[in-house]
Amino acid sequence: MMESNNCFPNERTYNELIAGFCKKNVHKAMAFLDKMLELKLVPNVVTYNSLIHGQCKMGQLDNAFRLLEMMKENGLVPDQWTYSVLIDSLCKVDRIEEARNLFDSLKEKSLKANEVIYTALIDGYCKVGKIEDANYLLDRMITQGCLPNSCTYNAIIDGLCNMKNMKEALSTVKKMAGIGVKPTVDTYTILIKWMLKEGDFDHAHGTLDQLISSGCQPDVLTYTAFIRAYCGSGRLKEAEDMMIRMKEEGVFPDSLTYTLLLDAYGCLGLMHSAFDVLKCMFDAGCEPSHHTYSILFKYLLKDRGTKDDSPAVNLVSNGMLFDHADVWKSMEFDTALELFEKMRQHGCVPNANTYGKLIIGLCKVGHFVVVQKLFDHMRDQGISPGEDAYNSLLNCFCELGMYDDAMIVVDLMIKSSQLPYLDSYRQLICGLYDQGDKEKVDTLFANLLRCGYSSDEVAWKILIDGLLKKGLADRCSELLSIMEKMGCQLHPNTYSLLIEGIDGA
Repeated sequence: MMESNNCFPNERTYNELIAGFCKKNVHKAMAFLDKMLELKLVPNVVTYNSLIHGQCKMGQLDNAFRLLEMMKENGLVPDQWTYSVLIDSLCKVDRIEEARNLFDSLKEKSLKANEVIYTALIDGYCKVGKIEDANYLLDRMITQGCLPNSCTYNAIIDGLCNMKNMKEALSTVKKMAGIGVKPTVDTYTILIKWMLKEGDFDHAHGTLDQLISSGCQPDVLTYTAFIRAYCGSGRLKEAEDMMIRMKEEGVFPDSLTYTLLLDAYGCLGLMHSAFDVLKCMFDAGCEPSHHTYSILFKYLLKDRGTKDDSPAVNLVSNGMLFDHADVWKSMEFDTALELFEKMRQHGCVPNANTYGKLIIGLCKVGHFVVVQKLFDHMRDQGISPGEDAYNSLLNCFCELGMYDDAMIVVDLMIKSSQLPYLDSYRQLICGLYDQGDKEKVDTLFANLLRCGYSSDEVAWKILIDGLLKKGLADRCSELLSIMEKMGCQLHPNTYSLLIEGIDGA
């Protein structure tokens, strides 16, 4: 559109587009990187930082590190932000040693760790119970002239509470206040959460009062901690009062807050009230999660007199803790129809999100018979599945070896302008090769390349992480040839990885 009006986008335009798409659709963001290179525009550090952050948010750490290598090969120097994102993401998946190695490498790169990098690693150590390592880093941080902030201390406090060392956690709060770092709402909420876990409601309320008197305002996490504790101990009236209080204070409940209250009503057999909570969620524009729906199914199964040896019913009788997977396994199609009817009775019209969350929950346990009926029913109602629901269905077909059905789903997605995840494509292509359906793979792969994915990302996810890891070097070479014939341009680093993998097989 811009080009047709003789307005040609520059690097800044593409950086803004990439940053925007990285929030929700990193595949499209990667495709814009390809477009930049095609137009001879030069990506800069900002470009790569956005993409690395986007890949990390999607849990695609391998892709993030491949982008790091591309960045360096293009003569760009990664900055503190680049490494803080990577270190934080490694810590979030408990790859602490790799995070520490990356942290230690900063010195030889002439980069000084800032408070964000230190805090990410300190939090990582605390999450795995290595408080001594976290405290060592904290001391080193201060020695290096890098001042800890409230996030740094919050990580330490949470780690101490997790180790059931509340005394030291409270001492740390005093210490941070003593050096001019003001405790935040997150600081107090961490303490409240752990006090409530220990059943210490008095101290939790005292800490809430302290939070307010310090000038902070409780947020949704603070209130949800109380609601969780009250619901879990059967103090429903107090949970309701806390919900009213948070709304009066202008704090909006989130999906978890509502779901906790809904579960508490269901546990007491108050299904009418549980559906009233669901109606409140719909009215507030708060999307129920598939956990919300699994809780409703749990109690519907109980009310319908499911056999006593049903996992769902046995878990209901044990209180609010239960295994969501067992509920989805116990569910039948008519249970879903019953849910829809009860929703309508309470003014909640089942929508794409409702069907999508049910499909995701059922696909997670491979309950395909119900998934297929639900999917057909959804389309009969004129409701188009969302991207997540389609991809869950696609993965479900692949895991069951139903590759022809999976290809139909791919076609449906493309016709409705929704792109399958590359992980789904990888699973499908590898499965078709296992069945010896080379011609289907060639057709599928060629169609995939026309959909606007990044060529590098296709090579990473399907050729390198898929075929080469399965030892299918010949097949990898064939698909690489298709990419070359269709004019796909690969970054030299990606091409080298492919050739090394093919030659080394």
